[in-house]
Amino acid sequence: MRNGGRLIHAEEGQIIAVVPQFVLFEIAYVLDSFYKVPPSKIADAIRATLTYPGVIVTDDCSWLRVLDNWPEPLASIADAAIVSVALAGNHDSVATFDQKLIRRMKALGVSSYFQSSARAAPV
Repeated sequence: MRNGGRLIHAEEGQIIAVVPQFVLFEIAYVLDSFYKVPPSKIADAIRATLTYPGVIVTDDCSWLRVLDNWPEPLASIADAAIVSVALAGNHDSVATFDQKLIRRMKALGVSSYFQSSARAAPV
C-alpha cells in the first residue's frame, strides 16, 4: 500500500490515527515555510483532516515525559513529544520513516507503523 493510502484509510475510518496537536503545527509550518503553500489551503487541508472519522487529535502531551526523553535519548524535542504521546497513550507504533528515530524508539518500546505488524492507533 502506498503511504498516502493510510491517510485514506483514516479518512474512511478504517484505521485510527492519533495525531498530537503539535504535529498539525509542524505540518503547517513545513507547508508554509518550505513548500510555500498558501495559508488558506493549509487551513482547508487541516480542517478537512480534522473531520475524518479515523483521525483523533490529542493535546495529551506530558512535558515531564518529554523531558525524560529529550535531549537524551531523543535529540529532537518534537520527536520526544511524539514518542511521549505514544508511550502515555499505550499506542503501539508511530508513523515515521526517520530511520534514526525508529532505532531510538525501538529502545523505548515503540515501533514504526510502517515496519510493524500491528496496525492499531499509530501516532
